[in-house]
Formats: sequence, C-alpha cells, structure tokens
Amino acid sequence: MGYKRHPKKRNVDPSSREMMYNKSRESILKKAAELCNFDNTDVGLLMFSPTGELTSYANKGRVEDMFLRYIEQRDDSDGPLENEEFLCQGLKHLKFEAEMMERMDRVEALESRLNELNRLKYIAEEKMRFYKPDASKIHSEAEAHYHQQFLTNALRKIEKLKAKLLEEEASPPNRTCDGASTSSGVGSS
Repeated sequence: MGYKRHPKKRNVDPSSREMMYNKSRESILKKAAELCNFDNTDVGLLMFSPTGELTSYANKGRVEDMFLRYIEQRDDSDGPLENEEFLCQGLKHLKFEAEMMERMDRVEALESRLNELNRLKYIAEEKMRFYKPDASKIHSEAEAHYHQQFLTNALRKIEKLKAKLLEEEASPPNRTCDGASTSSGVGSS
C-alpha cells in the first residue's frame, strides 16, 4: 500500500491562496536547500506569489548568474532559445541592479552607524565639558551653578576614594588561621 496523492483544488479566496502559497514557499525553499546540501547540486529558483511578489533562491551566487551559466552552456542541439540576446542583456542588467542595491544598503548601514557614533561622540563631549568647563561658554548663573555643583560632587567622590585608599594602606594585613596574610587592598576580592 503506497502513498496516494490527492489532487489539490484551486482556492478562490485570495487571502487563503496567499497563506497557502507562503506555506508551500517555505517547504519548497527548504527542499531546494536540502537538495543543494545533500546532492551538491546548484539550484536556482524563482517564484511569484499570487500578489506578484518575487521570491528567488540560489545556493551559489545569484539566480541571474545561474541563468547566464545555463545560456552559455546550451548547445545548438537543444533548439533555439527565443530572444537569447535580449534575455542575456536583461539578466546582466538585473545582476548589475542587484549589486548596486547591495552596495546602497551597505552605504546606508554605514551612514546609520556613523550617525550613531557621532551622536555618542556628542554625548561624550557634553559630559567631558563638565570636567573641563570653558568659562567663556557659561552664559547664565544657573549654568555656572550647575558646573560648580558637578565639580564639587566629583571632588567629594575623589576625596572619599582617597580616604579609603589611605585607610587601607595604613591598616595592617589580616592574618588567617594558617598564618598567611590577607589584604583588603584595592584589587583583592
């Protein structure tokens, strides 16, 4: 008793048809990837959804490269290929467009990263301005007070840290039961 295939009927509802296409598309792409991995086969695949959305898959390079390779490897005994030159030009144009789109995406990603780095640099410069305020850029009493308070707080933190370090240097190391000394100095855990 073997597997019996039931013919599928065309679905009339556009949303169900799109949903069915999406499920089938994933299955077909998975099978194409398996074929490439297990059988060391070059696979190129083009699919159009019911709404006209293109899905392409190529395990090596681009689909356009695979079609160009097919055209180059054909011999005349396969029969004539209609509009072969037009097809080659179109594929080369598509390949060029895809490469340009990839480059544009990379440039946009780099620009976005540059903008983020510039934003972080600006924030860091603003923070550094408080440690080394330029008196000529302080234009109000409130700004002057804010800078003074920031520096006063920083000095207090430094004085506390200095007192703690001096205290640790002055205190003798603790002795353990086995006679080894332990220190509670900076860097010990």
